Amino acid sequence: MPTYQVYFTEQAAAARDRLDDQQRAAFDKGVALLARDPFPKLSRPISATGDDRTIRLTQNILVEYTVTMGRLLIFIVEVFNDKDIFVTDEV
Repeated sequence: MPTYQVYFTEQAAAARDRLDDQQRAAFDKGVALLARDPFPKLSRPISATGDDRTIRLTQNILVEYTVTMGRLLIFIVEVFNDKDIFVTDEV
């Protein structure tokens, strides 16, 4: 099975580059898995064609990407942490 070439937009690369060492290792592992199969069951289409997709690579990292002609372009890297929660379960 061929591996897709992986590319990043500037915005996605900047977010990737801000990851700490542990997050980056998990991120790189997830991207490597996507490069082998960009359509895993856990990914969801975000376009009518299904080529634009989203997946949570880790508990705290979500990516949006597109697949075309042997290439995987990651255009969004979103990193979540507990500080980002607007409404907590605590009342």
